[in-house]
Amino acid sequence: MQLRAYAISVRGPHAPLLDATSVDVSDHELVLLTGYPGPGHVAASLALSGRLVPDGGEVKLDGKGDLAVLRRRVAVVDAPGITEPDDALPVKSVVGEELAIAGRKAGGKAVQAWLESHEAAEHADKRFEHLPVDVRTRLLAELTVARPEVAVVILTMPDRFGGDPHRWYDVGRELASRGYAVMVTCADASARLLGVPAAQMGAVNQPDPVKVEPLKVAPDETTVEGEDKA
Repeated sequence: MQLRAYAISVRGPHAPLLDATSVDVSDHELVLLTGYPGPGHVAASLALSGRLVPDGGEVKLDGKGDLAVLRRRVAVVDAPGITEPDDALPVKSVVGEELAIAGRKAGGKAVQAWLESHEAAEHADKRFEHLPVDVRTRLLAELTVARPEVAVVILTMPDRFGGDPHRWYDVGRELASRGYAVMVTCADASARLLGVPAAQMGAVNQPDPVKVEPLKVAPDETTVEGEDKA
């Protein structure tokens, strides 16, 4: 699946939020989209996911511009003021809400089991704002891809919380290795620290996305050529 934007732009009340930007990403690919920290990141994320109609240009998913399909298939993670959780809530409450949105079991036992399976049970009762940056990004990303129709993931400004950018970049790479198309909006400084070629907001000629090898699944040790070892 390919998400492609052609010279999209978004006007704000007093100045442009996003100048003409072209960018694309496909399955097993990861793209950094960099720009000055601010509302342009949210505008780009919303326009790329069909939640905001750009003032110029167009966005297509596999060659089609159906906004309803874009909204179902392209997910925006942790966008300030839009999809970020209430930081005052305990982690278990945020997880429960997101699992319910994904159509999963969301009771106390289900939430605890989910947190344990994602090695985050120790954080269950913490306020969400007290999570380490990499844990925050990882949990929100995993909750997002729990929705069965999501194929493209846009992580929005994970570097606004500080920390080592390699941590959230690893989250993006891991998602891409599982077959998702992943885009991360971040500051130019983060891309420089990562040493990764990055697409630029306000540019139409961009470097190629980073291709990520598929996740290798270890063979089932209980079988050999389809037969039980026993």
